[in-house]
Amino acid sequence: MTPAYKRPAAFGAAAFVFAMLLAPLSAPPALAVPSGAASHVSSVLPSSTSPATVRGPAAKKPRPPRDPAKANVLVNKQYPLVPRKFVPRLVAVPGTGIRLQPQAAKAYGKLAAAARRDGVNIKLTSGYRSYAVQQGLVDEYTRAYGSAYAKRIVAMPGTSEHQTGLAIDVGNHSRACALRACFANTKVGSWMARNAPKHGFILRYPKGMEEVTGYNHEPWHFRYVGPAQAKNLSRTKARTLEHHYGVASSPRATTAKGTKTTTANLNLRRSPSLGGGIIKTVPRGAKVRPTGKKSGTWIQTRHGGSTGWMSSRYLR
Repeated sequence: MTPAYKRPAAFGAAAFVFAMLLAPLSAPPALAVPSGAASHVSSVLPSSTSPATVRGPAAKKPRPPRDPAKANVLVNKQYPLVPRKFVPRLVAVPGTGIRLQPQAAKAYGKLAAAARRDGVNIKLTSGYRSYAVQQGLVDEYTRAYGSAYAKRIVAMPGTSEHQTGLAIDVGNHSRACALRACFANTKVGSWMARNAPKHGFILRYPKGMEEVTGYNHEPWHFRYVGPAQAKNLSRTKARTLEHHYGVASSPRATTAKGTKTTTANLNLRRSPSLGGGIIKTVPRGAKVRPTGKKSGTWIQTRHGGSTGWMSSRYLR
């Protein structure tokens, strides 16, 4: 009797793999695969078929609105104007030589009328500023205060909200506390803080948000975003546009160790700005102890039982 022909084991395994590749994907779940064949199948099937390698889409970085012609645009040091030398469509605000985008000019007119009905007379001091005018301001402030401090109080050209024609600076006709932190406590300053959002304007650089916005507290600077968006910011309790769009970094608190020495007679202030009330003047060469709180170039320190804010530029 002729011995039965035996197929090589390799051929049998290859045929099995081929059959498995052609089998419908909906094969009965009860079908068992021999352990040896299963290991062979896993070695020849592409790894991409393994569910363990399937990944969802990568998380996207928040993209705030960038169209400078629209009221919802975000403009700051990290999100400059596109294009840098953008020039908006402008109209003059009646009774002033100041220009704004039409929607902002119309809204400001209603805001000013509402203030007059409440016995408050607002002075519009600034609106649209061109790229060239902004560059001139930067040069002027740099000569007066130095580059580091100038960058805290004035925007570089191409990064200024004033260039959009959507930002305004306001003041009192008496010029009381003009461009100073104490403006917040004046009649116009307090009225604007309470009522500007009703007309689509928000306080753009709030107190304590210097590391988020990139600028010192400016209670006179308001930005038109439209009534709906202003209401939404209030509803969600977003302190800044950066918070609203999810691109804010929280102010940092550093862990302070040891003491620092004043390099000049230095005012200890109640708040981190030049407009903050003076608690006392600390003499040059005095030792102060940082608390760990920081706001821009200002740090909170303790001296002789008093706690306040000092400019870090004069501490070592």
